[in-house]
Amino acid sequence: MSVIKICSWNANGVCQHKLEVINFLKQNNVDVMLLSETHLTNKHFFMIPDYTFYKTNHPDGKAHGGTGILVRKRLKHFFVGSYAQNFLQATSITLTCSKTNLTLSAVYCPPRFALNEPQFLDYFKSLGEKFLAAGDYNSKHTYWGSRLCNPKGRKLYNVIINNNLDVASPGQPTYWPSDHNKTPDLIDFAITKGINRELLSANVLNELSSDHSPVLFEVYEVPQAILPPRNLTSQNTNWLKFKKYISTHIHTNYTIENKEQVDDTVTVINSILTSAAECSTPKNIPTNKRQLFITNTQIEHLVMEKRRLRREWQQNRCPASKSRLKEAVSKLKAALVRENDLNHMKFIKSLSPNKINKQSLWKASRSLKTPTDASPPIKNPRGEWARSDEDKAKVFAQHLSNVFQPNPPNNSSPLPPQIVNCDLIDVEISPREVLHTIKEKLVIKKAPGYDNITPIMLKNLPFIAIVFITKLFNAILKFGYYPSEWKKSLIIMILKPGKDPTLASSYRPISLLPCLSKLFEKVLLAKLMPYLQANSIIPSHQFGFREKHSTIEQVNRITNEIRTAFENREYCSAMFLDVAQAFDKVWHVGMTYKIRRFLPQNVHAIFESYLENRFFRVKYNSFTTADYMINAGVPQGSVLGPLLYLLFTSDIPTSNDVITSTFADDTAILCRHKNVITSNGKLQNHIRTIEDWLSLWRIKVNEQKSRHVVFTLNKQISPTISLNGIVVPQADEVTYLGIHLDRRLTWRKHIEAKKTQMKLKATSLHWLIGSHSPLNLEYKVLLYNQIIKPIWTYGLQLYGNASSSNIEILQRAQSKILRTITGAPWYVRNDLIHKDLNIPKVKTEFEKSRQKYMRKLEYHVNPLASSLANLLSSSRLKRTDRPAAMSSTAN
Repeated sequence: MSVIKICSWNANGVCQHKLEVINFLKQNNVDVMLLSETHLTNKHFFMIPDYTFYKTNHPDGKAHGGTGILVRKRLKHFFVGSYAQNFLQATSITLTCSKTNLTLSAVYCPPRFALNEPQFLDYFKSLGEKFLAAGDYNSKHTYWGSRLCNPKGRKLYNVIINNNLDVASPGQPTYWPSDHNKTPDLIDFAITKGINRELLSANVLNELSSDHSPVLFEVYEVPQAILPPRNLTSQNTNWLKFKKYISTHIHTNYTIENKEQVDDTVTVINSILTSAAECSTPKNIPTNKRQLFITNTQIEHLVMEKRRLRREWQQNRCPASKSRLKEAVSKLKAALVRENDLNHMKFIKSLSPNKINKQSLWKASRSLKTPTDASPPIKNPRGEWARSDEDKAKVFAQHLSNVFQPNPPNNSSPLPPQIVNCDLIDVEISPREVLHTIKEKLVIKKAPGYDNITPIMLKNLPFIAIVFITKLFNAILKFGYYPSEWKKSLIIMILKPGKDPTLASSYRPISLLPCLSKLFEKVLLAKLMPYLQANSIIPSHQFGFREKHSTIEQVNRITNEIRTAFENREYCSAMFLDVAQAFDKVWHVGMTYKIRRFLPQNVHAIFESYLENRFFRVKYNSFTTADYMINAGVPQGSVLGPLLYLLFTSDIPTSNDVITSTFADDTAILCRHKNVITSNGKLQNHIRTIEDWLSLWRIKVNEQKSRHVVFTLNKQISPTISLNGIVVPQADEVTYLGIHLDRRLTWRKHIEAKKTQMKLKATSLHWLIGSHSPLNLEYKVLLYNQIIKPIWTYGLQLYGNASSSNIEILQRAQSKILRTITGAPWYVRNDLIHKDLNIPKVKTEFEKSRQKYMRKLEYHVNPLASSLANLLSSSRLKRTDRPAAMSSTAN
């Protein structure tokens, strides 16, 4: 029978003992560590390699008390919850075992609070029917081996006797007061329920530096392990063997005569690819995941010496022994710090931008992310908590099932009479087109779908398989039937930044589709694009999901309109619409209407089949749900999904009185006039037209998240604008496509935001680019140019002509980071640092990027973008006497 090793320890401040804890976990092979008195706050983060950490801080938020649990990542478990009261703090998890689950809880009861029996009982009832709750109870009773009884111990004893609980105690002192006049006693033990005494042992260990000894519990249970993800291929895959297997198992005379055989063919090709990958990939040799790092012999000697001195002091309680023990502990801590620094330095020195393994400079820079707390429970619609992977996955699936429903109709207006596009295009696919798409368009790093077939497998297909797949693609187009296996998506949930982690709506779904499906979509899209471009199906004002169309061009259109209004002493009234769940709520009936109207007739059937009867399943850690139906939306993670959304919104109303700017679902509408009332009135009239269009196609807009901004140099208050009868909030600034636009277009808000982002990114990379980092200076500069610099250069073509005082904000931020990288003393000028590192200043970078951008605009395929080439100027507006002039025109 397997043994679960559980250690309970009062750390008296866990952060200062981190290196000791790492060494202790390795040497004793501990599976779960229950920590009390962690002294952590929300500003602290504690992490151990290969372990997941859960914590409960003291309810007053200060650095005292608190508990935490370290559990191996490979053990299947889930977080139960926190118990945070002044009189008791506890952190609980549940291990998934072969027979019944086992709940483990780290407990700390502060000595100055008296607990009554109901308070103890309320905590124990929250742990279920089988648990081990260990920690510092500060409760003494001879029943579990203490030297004497105290009031808290008597009450805890009554709770144990009257509620069929049990005690697991080492029977030896665990608390060793620093005052030699005080007597050691046993206050660290475990309360259990549902665990056979014969299957549980407890022993005191003379390790770790604290006034409490750690207690090791061994529970004879079989925990379930988290299986590693199934990878069909690896770096050791024999691709020659892979190709030979496929060549011998594919039949060239295979025919597809109906829709049912299309599904059968997909199953056949999936089976062949999977079998080929499995037989050509050697099994991974298991490695010892438990070893965290290798210590040297000096550290091992110091550990043994510290243990000896600790035993000596515990036996004689002599001040001289205590002094020797303190000296040994200090030497051990210093040795661990030196060893950790040495390993850290060796690792940094080994980094290179040209390596692809764990010594890659880019992997190291990306690996340092903002620490996040371990996964908390998720609240289901009934207000109950979902804690296990299975329950969480089902809550997410039910949430998404409700999301993938069309918005209800706002009126009974029927759709306009159907206009059917009778054009035809050549959709016959050749093996050469498929081969070209695989080699040029497939990205190797893309994740596979539920079938585990990866892009690298498709890139290593023999030509006979390419011919076979081409035959399948042509059959799909011939019968107008999309394979049902390709309509199943695997969804992974990712927490949105700054959102409540206990709500399912705070998570963003990432959809993974079969690679063969995405390959077919890419080939079909290449067939469609010439027709769409020749017939201008996608409107010119739509810049999203289009080649050679970037966000900068679209923002440039808006800022150009604002500058023109300023030059002409006009008001520019703008509405920025927030479309609610734009891609997830696309009405399939309306989408079918648009498909028949805009696309060639011989692809109507395949697109309609592509949309109908789609399913998804949610994967959360080790659990995957059943299939759920998708009744609305365009397929997430697909190639054709963005095109379908552009078609669905391509007929949004436009007018000569307003400027319409769309980038996917980000929509901005602008109207300028010398009179603010006239400007707002024209914009309001156009908004009413859009209201009818939104209602007809069941598109919902968040009125309170939309923004109305009047760009002007005047301080006059402008009238409000309503959408669907609700007044849209007015604002002095708005963020559109990552660019902050203030009402006077000074760019101050945008520059301050970029400065903050630069500072945060530089702080996270300080371990690599700091002056004390042993990383090569060339690589530090490379990290700055590739990671930090793009933060402020985004949109520089537009805001680079801001006032010198605003540009200096960015220049100072860049200079500080460069001084940090080089470690330059105070007397070295910033100009010299920029010159030595070959990094241009902000103004120089602006002029360079502006000229490059203007050359790009001159040959832009979109006339709305190319017309901006002659309007983009490096000079700023002449604002002298403008406010007075505009004030006169406003009246």
